[in-house]
Amino acid sequence: MDKAAWRHYFSEREAALRQGEIVSETYNFNEPPVDVFRILKRERRLIHAVGDDFGNAFDGRIRYVGNRFLLCCNTRYDKWQHSGKHHSRVVFSIAHELGHYFLDHHRRCLVANQVAHDSFSEFSSHKLIEAEADHFASGLLMPSRLMKPQINQSNFPDLDAIRSVRKSFDVSLTGLLARWTQLSDFPCATIATRNGKIEFGWTSEAFQNLGCFKARRGHTPECKYFRQFVAGNKPVTGYAEGEGTGSTDYWIELARHEFTTSEMYFAIPHTGLIWVFVCCDETDISGDD
Repeated sequence: MDKAAWRHYFSEREAALRQGEIVSETYNFNEPPVDVFRILKRERRLIHAVGDDFGNAFDGRIRYVGNRFLLCCNTRYDKWQHSGKHHSRVVFSIAHELGHYFLDHHRRCLVANQVAHDSFSEFSSHKLIEAEADHFASGLLMPSRLMKPQINQSNFPDLDAIRSVRKSFDVSLTGLLARWTQLSDFPCATIATRNGKIEFGWTSEAFQNLGCFKARRGHTPECKYFRQFVAGNKPVTGYAEGEGTGSTDYWIELARHEFTTSEMYFAIPHTGLIWVFVCCDETDISGDD
């Protein structure tokens, strides 16, 4: 993807994220969690929502039928341990489908085509239409006005802090880590890896101010702690957590900078991915010349 195409891709994702935040505010969510079922109830004249175990067919589906939208959510993730009415993975999928409903150009396409649109959410697709819906879901479920104060209390959050914020917002870990990086005032990054190699990731504004926007896609990090975690979770068949230290050189593209990192590892079984949350000391970043 060339620079012009990337700028377009990035700007469209950000616009979708802002729209998600606007919807959360419009429906008067003043504290977490954001209840997508309340939105569905308010929109019941235009949306008919159903949930069932659809196996591996899709995470969510939306179709314009007659004068209403039919929204289907895959509840197969409810088999996993969860505290609310549905697993947070199901909630994110519903929020993703609401993105297709609330984003004007998505809605126009659904009405014009009148064919079912199947989605696999939580950043599993890089197609712009799916990335927009994922970012809408992030903005809707984790609006900055509610989440930012909670995540910027420490340069180095620990596992307990991440669990606490996740419980408060009732969101999936994958969605939380991506959004945490977007809203953090501190230098951090969220990296998705498969079989020990980096697939994609996000960097916080503190890194972006250094000109770093990209994870080292296709790179195999040399970090010994990460390698040990991968070896202990290969294949990824169950949820696991781990911690370690390393260097930014393992994870992100920094032309002339290298900083020590504090790292957390999360094995996510339904995707087969290991997610890495990387933090650096803000004094190291600000002191760089």
